[in-house]
Amino acid sequence: MAGNNGNAIGKGAVNDGLGGLAAAAMLLPQSMAFGVALLSPFGIPAGRAALAGLICAACLSILSGLAGGTISLVSSPTGPMLVLAAGVLGIAASPGGESGNILLIVALLVILTGVGQILIGATGGGRLIKFIPHSVVVGFLTGSAILMLKSQYAPLTASGAGEELGIWLWLPATTAAVTIAASVVSTRFLKRIPATLVGLVAGTVFFQVAALAAPSAFPGSWTIGALPGVTDFEFAFRLDGLGSLPWTAIVAGAAAAAVLASLDTLLTSVLADLETGKRHDARRELIGQGAGHIASGLLGGMAGAGTTGATLVAVSGGGRRWAGVAAGLAIALVVVFGGPLGTILPVAVLAGVIIRVSVGMFDADLISWLRSKRSRSDAIIAILVAGVTVGYDLLAAVGIGVVIAVVLYLRAQVKAPVIHRRFTARDFHSVCKRTSAERKYLSERADSVKIFELRGDIFFATADRLYEELMPELAEASWIILNLRRIRRVDITGAKILQQIAEHIKRNGGQLVFCEVHKGIGIGHDVEKALRKLSPEAKDISIETFVNTDEALEYVENRILEEAGFDTGDGKRKMEPSEMDIFKEIPDRLVRSIISATRTENFDGDDNIFRKGDDGASLFFVLEGEVDIRLETTKHHYKRLAKYGPGTLFGEVAFLNPGKRTADAVAVSDTVLMELDSEDFHSISEESPEAAVAFLIELGKKQSDELRWSAHEIQRLGDW
Repeated sequence: MAGNNGNAIGKGAVNDGLGGLAAAAMLLPQSMAFGVALLSPFGIPAGRAALAGLICAACLSILSGLAGGTISLVSSPTGPMLVLAAGVLGIAASPGGESGNILLIVALLVILTGVGQILIGATGGGRLIKFIPHSVVVGFLTGSAILMLKSQYAPLTASGAGEELGIWLWLPATTAAVTIAASVVSTRFLKRIPATLVGLVAGTVFFQVAALAAPSAFPGSWTIGALPGVTDFEFAFRLDGLGSLPWTAIVAGAAAAAVLASLDTLLTSVLADLETGKRHDARRELIGQGAGHIASGLLGGMAGAGTTGATLVAVSGGGRRWAGVAAGLAIALVVVFGGPLGTILPVAVLAGVIIRVSVGMFDADLISWLRSKRSRSDAIIAILVAGVTVGYDLLAAVGIGVVIAVVLYLRAQVKAPVIHRRFTARDFHSVCKRTSAERKYLSERADSVKIFELRGDIFFATADRLYEELMPELAEASWIILNLRRIRRVDITGAKILQQIAEHIKRNGGQLVFCEVHKGIGIGHDVEKALRKLSPEAKDISIETFVNTDEALEYVENRILEEAGFDTGDGKRKMEPSEMDIFKEIPDRLVRSIISATRTENFDGDDNIFRKGDDGASLFFVLEGEVDIRLETTKHHYKRLAKYGPGTLFGEVAFLNPGKRTADAVAVSDTVLMELDSEDFHSISEESPEAAVAFLIELGKKQSDELRWSAHEIQRLGDW
């Protein structure tokens, strides 16, 4: 067994290594290209710029992989992060500024981005980032792709060539075209080799073959140049000069970058989950990415995020838990030992890689969205965000995207109905069993009781609509029950509207009742107490709050019956056996025969009359007190199935068909019961068959009524 485990671990390590190497091969050209695209326009040597991209890929992949938030996730510089960082540099870096300041600004931007990601992850903000609409994300990517394409004009214009190389000015652009063509073709014929790597090799070979035929050496600016060696390496972050930096632009850019990098990474994590069958941990992933950014900033790297293409390559190569670490270590080895390779890598090849990546960032769904009326608004949002990204900067686009997300959320909340379902007491009554006279009166008054189940948020955008929807009902009903089980939040405006509803009902002689009010919605468990705290002058309100709808309905039913003169008594009234509904249609002489076979029993409050699973064969008549029929759900919780007061009876099933009890019967208060055992009833049937038949007929009628109501309840629950 130990040998099998060792083989499995060894095989997993090999697969992680192979998957990581495949991902690293894909990331190498892309990472160098993004580094050059970001820093070369600001005067940083191409070799040093390419190194910034490689450092980013190594740091993010290693530290994110160690955190283990997402299986097989591989990270590197990405298009949106490149565009955002370039926008910050365009604002923060003075024209002709020293390269040291440029690198310091990038270092601070990347470090603060990491700090922001750690805060987002630690506070659970990763869940909120997922709410950014997909149309906004498509706009970011489309605008970033356009800016990336624009940024590659300079590397393709062959600057720096002398007169003798005049006929070779076509070479950079052609080299980029060869790179793009090779990467596209390779996706059909060399599927197991990363397309960017094929493009890199093809473009480099083409360029170097052309160099052999050139009359003189090409300008040094046409190639990347040697990457700085380990002995030449310096920390990019230094303390001198911090006071003179444009901190506003840097901090704002870092905040936007933290959100954008987190969003990009979590989207990649979802795709990785689909491929691996695992579930990512957003908190751990963002903290790992944040640590990677801090390390990248300190070592002179740029910002990045989880990379979809490289992650899928790692998964298809067999990589799992340590694939990201393996990819990062492979890139780190290139940083340490591969410096001379930069002397043969043309800048135009990296430009071709970026152009290829940029084209892949365009979302073809955008055209389909424009054609459909249903999705046209999403297309307009995406185009708006893309336009701001291109015409202004990505920082503003991120801000607009967040605003759009908020507006869309509010729009959805405003359009969604606050009232989920509505009932009257004709459709829904409490589990408290009533006498026939009480049931008849409650049925006549059923339409005066309205029950509303609300959902969503009751806040400034929906509260007034709730009031308008309830207004017609307030005129018809004396009792309004609001079920807040599906309500997520109530703000100050919503609380004021609830107060106005309570005042309106009170003026009309009715009452507002709440149930299922959980503390997390913002008004506590006692609604009246909460509303009086918000408005001490609110005196004309009368509100009751109950745990569930059943208790709320029982309270309302009792008040309606009391107003009509019924003695609900809260279990304190007494009932003579002959006054019970079941005996009213039976002649007195027969009733006396039945009662003579019963025995009276007394129970204190909380006494168990019987328990679920007990053998039973008795029918119980409630003469005084109250009895709950309960079904235990947990050790300390139960569901109340029915409540019986004076004049009612329970236990019919076991009486007619003796067997195991299906629930608990508990005395709620001091209770007096009259028990009729099936064996005693059998003796009645022998002595007075007429009395037994009359009783069974009335019991059958009662059971029929119960079955009819049960069918009604089942239908209602199906609609619920």
